[in-house]
Amino acid sequence: MVYRNSTYHWTTLAAALPLLALGCPSDDAGEANDDTVGVTVAADDGGTDAPATDGPEPTADDATPEDTGSTDGTPTQDDADDDDPGPVVFDLGGIPDAPPPMESACQKVDFLFIIDNSSSMQTYQANLVASFPGFINGILGTLDSASSYQVGVITTDNYGYGSPGCAGLSSLVSTTGGNFSSNMVCGPFDDGGNFMTEADNLASAFGCAAQVGTSGSGNEQPMQAMIEAVQRVDGGPGQCNDGFLRDDSLLVIVNIGDEFDNSPGTPQTWYDDVVAARGDIPENVVIMSIIDGPTAGCGGGQSVDRSVFTALWGDNGFEVPICTADYGPFFEEAIAIIDGACENFVPPTG
Repeated sequence: MVYRNSTYHWTTLAAALPLLALGCPSDDAGEANDDTVGVTVAADDGGTDAPATDGPEPTADDATPEDTGSTDGTPTQDDADDDDPGPVVFDLGGIPDAPPPMESACQKVDFLFIIDNSSSMQTYQANLVASFPGFINGILGTLDSASSYQVGVITTDNYGYGSPGCAGLSSLVSTTGGNFSSNMVCGPFDDGGNFMTEADNLASAFGCAAQVGTSGSGNEQPMQAMIEAVQRVDGGPGQCNDGFLRDDSLLVIVNIGDEFDNSPGTPQTWYDDVVAARGDIPENVVIMSIIDGPTAGCGGGQSVDRSVFTALWGDNGFEVPICTADYGPFFEEAIAIIDGACENFVPPTG
């Protein structure tokens, strides 16, 4: 190697010598090669080469680089370990928990039947009892998510034939009496309360309790009975309705009657009272009204207010003409409505 720039200093040359020596193998690990390396340096004097000057002869000790891992310039495993950072590892943190399964569809359904027990109701009560088995079996076969059912019956006045402590307007019927009634002691039912559950033979138990007879008052107040029931007026510990109507259930209210409603309030206040009692979630209530509405074609149009009340529930409201010979087809339609309400059930908070 010849340097033609006169500004290079010997210190530069000395620094370069160990690099040149890397190409010279040593005889063994502890001794240097006997051959020396000659370096000619020429000064640039405008075209005239200066005579070469021999520099100091490096030894093997000079030529051995420190901490290189080899003496011939070839990288070793130590070099690779120093240079290679290893595989790239991304810190993704902990594996996030899977989101909890969404609670879709209702798991509990409560049925409240409000049955007019006035003198004109014999045929209609019989029709209701005859249609109920197909209705409840359709419910049980359709609502796959629901596993718990409660079914209760109340009347449209103070029912004097009820069991002791159960004679109020919204008291559940477990004992019947009077004209054209089943005239039977129907409860306590299988789970020990005055309402039926999935533990009962619902068809036969309902047939007993729903045939409340026709000896009741002509001053029917079905909507007031409904409001008192959902507000648990008779629902405290040890009272007649204890345990009935659960806050986290889909509530299906079936009211049947052929007369005017003499309850205080209006369709809107009735609606508001029921919604408030059910956690302000109207989606969790279904109303089925078997009535003599203005378009029922039953000849009287006696149940205008209850028809308006039913319409306030939108898709969750369903009206059946009370004078229909067979309620069965209407109950089949109601099953689809209840199924839709169950799928859209909104779990209450708090």
